[in-house]
Amino acid sequence: MLIFRSSLRERVHEMLHRCQVHAFTEVNETVGYGETGPAEGLSFYPGTNSVILAALDDPARDRVAAAVKAWYDEHAHHPGWEKPSLRVFSWPCSQIA
Repeated sequence: MLIFRSSLRERVHEMLHRCQVHAFTEVNETVGYGETGPAEGLSFYPGTNSVILAALDDPARDRVAAAVKAWYDEHAHHPGWEKPSLRVFSWPCSQIA
């Protein structure tokens, strides 16, 4: 599962494509509050989040994790840049039907 500011959508999609992840479900315009502040889609809290759900095998999961960490590292080397509003979560799952 990836949760990110909707403004990063194009770059997240490019990253997933580079990681050979072509099948996922995306939920747009989600709202919430995280480390970087609120994302409520209101005039005083502009912006919303998007959530991507993807069932990945271990190699694909590792490629996505490495790509996100590289994205974080890219920002760490530029003083004044903020870490992207992007979080990735992983847990085991089994397809039932």
